[in-house]
Amino acid sequence: MKILILSCGTGEGHNSAAKAVYDNLKGKNTECEIRDVLSFKSERAARRAAEVYSAVIKRAPLLFGAAYVLGGLYDRAGLPSPIYYSNAKYAGELCGYIRRNGFDCVICTHLFAMEAMTAVRRERDCGVRVYGVLTDYTAIPFYKDCELDGWFVPDGEAAGQLEKSGIPRRIIYRTGIPVREKFCAELTKDGAREALGLPKDKKIVAVTAGGAGCGRLLKLCKGLDKALDGDCVIAVFPARNKALEARLLKRFGGGNRFLIVGYTEAIHLYFKAADVVMTKPGGLSSTEAAALRVPIIHLKAIPGCETANAKYFAGKGLSVKTRTVKSAVRTAEKLLADGDCTRNMLELQQIFINPRAAELITGKIEEEQNGRVALDSAYCGGLACGRDNVLQLCPEADNG
Repeated sequence: MKILILSCGTGEGHNSAAKAVYDNLKGKNTECEIRDVLSFKSERAARRAAEVYSAVIKRAPLLFGAAYVLGGLYDRAGLPSPIYYSNAKYAGELCGYIRRNGFDCVICTHLFAMEAMTAVRRERDCGVRVYGVLTDYTAIPFYKDCELDGWFVPDGEAAGQLEKSGIPRRIIYRTGIPVREKFCAELTKDGAREALGLPKDKKIVAVTAGGAGCGRLLKLCKGLDKALDGDCVIAVFPARNKALEARLLKRFGGGNRFLIVGYTEAIHLYFKAADVVMTKPGGLSSTEAAALRVPIIHLKAIPGCETANAKYFAGKGLSVKTRTVKSAVRTAEKLLADGDCTRNMLELQQIFINPRAAELITGKIEEEQNGRVALDSAYCGGLACGRDNVLQLCPEADNG
């Protein structure tokens, strides 16, 4: 079997999920390839989409939220999807590539790819099976327009949303969100610190703002610097935002208190080494931290999917949701000081977050001729406790 995995550069999460599935397939000696779906329109279009997305979430996150709301209005009104028509334009190029290279199956980790493959099936059917992988804890607008053979979703709530939109239950599989093998490895905190050369006798707080390196990191770092005691190390990850990295280095570099780390493939080690991870509620970054079993504080969300992710995690006690820098700093103090709160959160992460989702996804695809794999019970615990404990121990948090 030969598999094409289609992602898109509008957000690192989609690429991370694609890499997780790719790595698992390669581990089984399955021939596969990852492509940015917009590259079939043009390489310039793929680069431009990534640049525009990054600029919007850095400078105008409310615009992203407005687009999300507008998409919902289109969806509920039953209007034709503008996203479908935009991605249908390069369906011929995509179909030709699939045929020339003999792919048997296509896996999509982004809506653009799902819409493009829907156009391929409607207009040129390549005879391949097509699957979609959700990378957030909610179903976004326009999924109901997509004609796929299977959907891999994080949990029963997202499955219910897809079913409500008209997608048959029989092709919805609750696997979890796929993360790369390094986030599943049996690491210890001391082992991660030793690998990174970090002190074992200090508290460590990891602060990240996602792949684009956005958010009010400077203000947050100032608040943490003032509130936390001198034995605490604050590791900050501006990701690919070089301007933000330079500002952080200018303000906090040169001492032992702050560790400013640019884009790194070792983020799993830093997360595991930390006593607390503070992050935007991206679907992938949140799942990666929870797969490592690390206490999570969610920072203010970008309206849309991140809002749903934060609500999901906080509602199940997997994280503490905050909306302001002040509440985030106070929550960090609480989690660092209260072992009962953090232990409770880690236990709930183990119940609700499946670190082996990529394996379930590829296993289902391999068995596609044998009917539906029984996955409904996988990491879908019904434990209702945890959230109240987090609220009680962290009263400054904005969980709700």
